[in-house]
Amino acid sequence: MTLAFGILSSTEHPGAVAQLADALGTRPLIVVHHDFSKQPSACRPRPNLRFVSRPVRTAWGGWSLCEAILRLVGEALQDKRWRYFQLLSGSCLPIQPVAAFERFVEHQKADVNMDLVSLDADSDLLMSHGWRAYAPASSARQRLLRRIRRWYLGQHPDQTDRYGLGVHLPAGGARLPLVARAALAATRLARDHSFGGRAHPFRDGLGCFAGSTWFGASRRACEHLVSQPADGALQRWFRAAYIPDEYYFQTVFGNADFEIGDSNHRISTFRDAHPQPLGPQDLDPLVTAGRFFARKFPDHPDSPIRRLVLEQIGALPARAAQPVWRATAPPRQATPRPVVVLPERKPAAPAWWPTTAFRPR
Repeated sequence: MTLAFGILSSTEHPGAVAQLADALGTRPLIVVHHDFSKQPSACRPRPNLRFVSRPVRTAWGGWSLCEAILRLVGEALQDKRWRYFQLLSGSCLPIQPVAAFERFVEHQKADVNMDLVSLDADSDLLMSHGWRAYAPASSARQRLLRRIRRWYLGQHPDQTDRYGLGVHLPAGGARLPLVARAALAATRLARDHSFGGRAHPFRDGLGCFAGSTWFGASRRACEHLVSQPADGALQRWFRAAYIPDEYYFQTVFGNADFEIGDSNHRISTFRDAHPQPLGPQDLDPLVTAGRFFARKFPDHPDSPIRRLVLEQIGALPARAAQPVWRATAPPRQATPRPVVVLPERKPAAPAWWPTTAFRPR
């Protein structure tokens, strides 16, 4: 066994997750972290699929997503047979045959495949995402940095897709020279010298990296990832950050002695911080992307783009599988209505009955 896949699911249709598992096949190990608090049903276990035994409640934008991914990787590492782990979401699908991906993994030299870049390498990225990296969520420092970024980006910034992220750019490519330079200088000051509260850990050669969450990594890199102490500087910092999954894994891998390769994922176009669902018009770009997986697909397993992609890679069964799942809680029993017994009423006497004295009592 060369491959292990980890699937992070919460609100997705159970049939969509089952469809993804079917497309991955029966050979690789598949581990699913499912948030039962959001979706009480999940795809059925199968010989090569298991669930994380202690899942966490997840919330977008918080540390819980990072914790769920760490538990996924930790659960997968209990199986000693695989050599490479690929993280997926319930809205992902392969866009090339899994056999082609396995051949790629066998011959590539990279330890980690992900969209990863230092925040120092791109001024636009620093101004777009630095306010989240260098200040705790909802802190006075974060509010100040978020306001400063408007001096650089303007009130209605443009947006482009870089590094698997939606990166904001100055509107129309224009900058107000003095105000924009002042904003960039202030953000660099926050990067280099913590001020206004808790100090960030990015100093003494420890850099901050950003990029898409959806990584692939060798077994050695995964072991390094889960070995990070829960009370270490990085985890303590990112537990208080906003959308830390776009920084934490990238920073762990980016500061280690690993060879980084291109991401295996193609991410759909972002609108603000959210990738938009793919549609049939995206089939040609997906096929020619040179990647092995894509997201974000529509939730329903019968959506046209899902079927087109699965047909393209030969993973759609001749008879469309019915979405199957297991209920994790017993069905609700109907509450019986109470039976009300009314007192027996004597029949009313007809109007022609002779006299009251002779009426039945």
